[in-house]
Amino acid sequence: MIEKRNKFGGKIYWLLDSRFDFLLDSFMQEFGVRSDEIILVNSYHSKVRENWNKVYIPYEKNKTVILMEPDDINFEFSKLLHLNKPILVISFSGARLPQNENLISLIATGMTAVKCNDKWWQYCHFKDCQILTPWTYQYHSIESLSSCLGALLHRYSKVVVKKPRLSGGYQMAVLSSGKDLENYRKSLRERELEQDFLISEYIPHGQSFAGMGIVKKNGDVIFINIITEQILYREIIYEGLIFPAFLNDDYKGEIRHMTEVIGKVLGQSGYFGFYNVDFILGKDCKMYATEINARLGFGTMLAACVYGDRFWKLLLGDCMCVDKIEHPKKRLVLGKIKAKEGKVYSNLESYSGITEWFQKQEGFFRTFFCGTEEPEKFEYGSYIGVFGEFFDDEDTREYILNMFWARCIEYYKKEMVEF
Repeated sequence: MIEKRNKFGGKIYWLLDSRFDFLLDSFMQEFGVRSDEIILVNSYHSKVRENWNKVYIPYEKNKTVILMEPDDINFEFSKLLHLNKPILVISFSGARLPQNENLISLIATGMTAVKCNDKWWQYCHFKDCQILTPWTYQYHSIESLSSCLGALLHRYSKVVVKKPRLSGGYQMAVLSSGKDLENYRKSLRERELEQDFLISEYIPHGQSFAGMGIVKKNGDVIFINIITEQILYREIIYEGLIFPAFLNDDYKGEIRHMTEVIGKVLGQSGYFGFYNVDFILGKDCKMYATEINARLGFGTMLAACVYGDRFWKLLLGDCMCVDKIEHPKKRLVLGKIKAKEGKVYSNLESYSGITEWFQKQEGFFRTFFCGTEEPEKFEYGSYIGVFGEFFDDEDTREYILNMFWARCIEYYKKEMVEF
């Protein structure tokens, strides 16, 4: 734990993108640092970052805004590091950051982080712990998968194909025929065909959820009492969340139990820091764990809204602040605003008062975080901002979901016209 910057005496690198800039003030207070002692490192640098120290990782040779997986950002960033002195790194994930005594992180780094974010490793531990999870198989090439697909579809009717180490629905697809697999193959680049593939049985379901927790460095687990309902596009691509979830107390108890058990497994494996677990509620009325995100993510933003200035104490594993939550009096929805490749978003305004908005619990906000003068460049999709809105308790799940997608379309059309 780092209490004072002058006591720490090293550089501080902030790898979180601009969505989390509203946390910079509380970060500086918690760690006793000034803004000029922080170096912002990311693919996204909004206009509000103009007066901060910042760097572009070498991958962005012409400073174009490039969307990258957190692990890829870490890998490129690590090339800049000289670990002869202590540094503090605030990042989404510890995977592909070096494991070094001079690198200080709020989340496990090195091979521990890589291992714990591997979906095949997760599946094996789900089975070892007797946690209900979809049957999953590992294939080392698209050809070996193709030769077995007929038998898998005969057994399960539908299957989900995914990569072991990617997130957010990227390179995931639901397959119900050989033609689906061929279309999936065509969507991949040549180098992506040489990676491992996982195939999971498709569980018919109507709702998806996430539970959150903190693994302390001594292996103790703290459950964060924020269970969200995930909003998915085509059942696999994460687009936003609803909180509190539309879910009864018995199922919430199941999610809590499984999240805590999984946290203990992570701790025994050397992991520490924030994590969340994804679940689906099958049409058979059973709750299935599907994957672990041993890193920060979209749900972390909700935790930051809930905890405010205590957010950093939460990430540090402070048990005293965990139960000090003021749950919203209304139901909350957070969603993503999509970007478009090749567009410049220099005219977008940036908002940072997300925590204040949460405390007021009225109306809705939008926060655009990609305000650079450079065009977007990405290979699998991107988004430029976050929107949020509160709903009354009597509003139904169907109504809220309809409003969510209407808001997505509204921002899409507005962006097309104005920018």
